[in-house]
Amino acid sequence: MSAVSDYATKANAAFTTINDSLDNIVADESNLSKQIADLKAQIASGGSVLVPADQTALDTLATAGEALAAKTKAMADAVPDLPAPPPGV
Repeated sequence: MSAVSDYATKANAAFTTINDSLDNIVADESNLSKQIADLKAQIASGGSVLVPADQTALDTLATAGEALAAKTKAMADAVPDLPAPPPGV
């Protein structure tokens, strides 16, 4: 193998690792957002009585979840899709 093909192999492995990490972050963020939405729906349907401090805490969590969603989307959008490896690599 040439130095270029060796480097390409290492770079493609790094890109795959980064892509997998970003997928994990996006999945975690999605799960957190769903849990927050489910909890808000449960509370709204009368499943709980909130004091103002509880509502503030929920609003803070919802805001954090939305910020994480925006951040992970921006990260995912900024990372280009991996090109197909060249033949023979």
